[in-house]
Amino acid sequence: MTEIRPLELPFRGERSYLHGTDLHQAITAALPEPPPPGPVNLTFHHLLKHQPDLVLSRDSLLHLREDPAFRGEIRWGTGTDLRHAVLLESDRPVTARKPCNEPEVAAAATVDAAAKTAVLHAPAPGLPIEQIVFLNKRLHLEVLPHLSPKWLFARLELVAPLATEPVEELTVSLRQVLGNRFTRSEITSGGRRLGFISFSTPQ
Repeated sequence: MTEIRPLELPFRGERSYLHGTDLHQAITAALPEPPPPGPVNLTFHHLLKHQPDLVLSRDSLLHLREDPAFRGEIRWGTGTDLRHAVLLESDRPVTARKPCNEPEVAAAATVDAAAKTAVLHAPAPGLPIEQIVFLNKRLHLEVLPHLSPKWLFARLELVAPLATEPVEELTVSLRQVLGNRFTRSEITSGGRRLGFISFSTPQ
């Protein structure tokens, strides 16, 4: 069975597109039941400038990749517990804005450019998804300034759904740079791997 849930989000700061951190939070909040245990994969294929509709199903939604409104996809769990979702862009306008806490989160980080690593120690501002994205953003701006002044959150690969509360320590380490446009960074906490986050440069 397929279910469609309209989402309503604000723009963050001065951005003219919906931010990946807010989309992650809205998707999680819209789930009719907690996600199954196991990996989470979230991929954004295009920026969203209008409100999205979240399509949820226990069956594959690969056919929706051909929809002109297709903007992203999410998978939770494995095997018979696998859940699927797709983001489709609607024609509903975004009419609200919220402050962006990126400067506060980024300022709390410690960056080792030589090791290509950024660390946040508790207590630190922001939700876990905000901490991961803004920590990785600061790392990119300090380590890869020659490639681009702007980076976009493109993909999140987690071994399990994120905790709702900030962790005691969070480290993001740049592991790959592909074609000078795509990156992959490892996310760890207390020596435990949480997953990977990928950024891309704007096309």
